Amino acid sequence: MRVIILAAGQAVQLDGYNKLLIKDPESGESILDKYLEAFTGFHVTVVLGYRAINVMHEYPNLDYIYNSEWAVSNSSYSLSLALNQDPCFVINGDFLIEPELIEAMQNSDPDIIATLQKESRASNALNVSLDGDDVVDIYQGKLKEANDPEAIGIYKITSKEILETWRYNCVNHSDLYVGQNLISDSSHNLKSFDVSNFRVDEVNTPLDYLRILQNKTNP
Repeated sequence: MRVIILAAGQAVQLDGYNKLLIKDPESGESILDKYLEAFTGFHVTVVLGYRAINVMHEYPNLDYIYNSEWAVSNSSYSLSLALNQDPCFVINGDFLIEPELIEAMQNSDPDIIATLQKESRASNALNVSLDGDDVVDIYQGKLKEANDPEAIGIYKITSKEILETWRYNCVNHSDLYVGQNLISDSSHNLKSFDVSNFRVDEVNTPLDYLRILQNKTNP
């Protein structure tokens, strides 16, 4: 099975520092180190763009794809460069996670979206409409229902039909986030996977990292 790590963006709020190189205050490992540990035995493909050489220099033995259009495209274009019909995980390059999360997702349903109930969300967050655990819709903007969770940016897809549709949509709508191109309908049986019982620390801003530092100091 593959894992595709999406890390081509500029990370403007982090002054362009590639998120994969951010170190976990708890272990001292980088985000990429933690991914390689969590996805042991997977074929790892990393899609890079802005300051790609910083990661390539530190990890010269990985499989890389370079998104030369990183400045004018969104994560869907990055995914379109890497996605094929092989079952895979797709993960954004900004999470501090532990192997237990990936093990649990691996043992779950064939096609799942990691979701989390959040009180406060960014304006560009992707939300998920559910019927039980079934994903009915993935949308951006105002919540349709108060209990709709957020799609946080970790996906496991094994269905060839879903993978084909996902890649087609990413090619034709490269300006969107990958989750927006993952369509759910009666022929695409996607499930929600609640990650609230696992460590998923997203680092998008210095304040995110400061919060992790403070939690380490004051558990």
